[in-house]
Amino acid sequence: MNLLNNKKPFWALAVGLAVLALLGALIWFTYGKIKQSSMVSAEAEGKIAFLEKKEREFVLAESNLKDFGPEIDLLDGAFLSEGTFVDLLRLLESLAKKTGITFSAQNARLPQSDKEMASLNFEITGDFRGVANFLALLDKMPYAGIVDGANISPKAEGQKRTGVITARINYIIFNFKI
Repeated sequence: MNLLNNKKPFWALAVGLAVLALLGALIWFTYGKIKQSSMVSAEAEGKIAFLEKKEREFVLAESNLKDFGPEIDLLDGAFLSEGTFVDLLRLLESLAKKTGITFSAQNARLPQSDKEMASLNFEITGDFRGVANFLALLDKMPYAGIVDGANISPKAEGQKRTGVITARINYIIFNFKI
């Protein structure tokens, strides 16, 4: 009976259980925060790894861009634009001079959208060999294109043939950038 009358052990036990419950709640709360922080940390590590991978890819791409700079410039120079269209005409005139024929640009159609193609109508006049050489040199130009149509006719003075031919050509340009 002395145990029941002595309330000290009861209160000590109650305080001990309360402290243990409080300590358990504190541990449970701390564990939850640690788990949440671990998830945030793992997610951040994943994002950092992803960004580091993208950075390496970017550095590699930048290095490749520098390495292939001359080739890119060469390709870029092969594309025509309104600003460089005159260069094409000068090239055609120089090819005509080289092959001994006359060149006359008739009409040019520049595209207004990516779906349209650029074309150039021109006329060349000269002997058969010169005209044939000019047409062969068209394939060696740095600008991609194709002869879409050609109307070749002999030039005559009355009934007498002169040996001179005239070719009216429609040339489509593939690599025109707007």
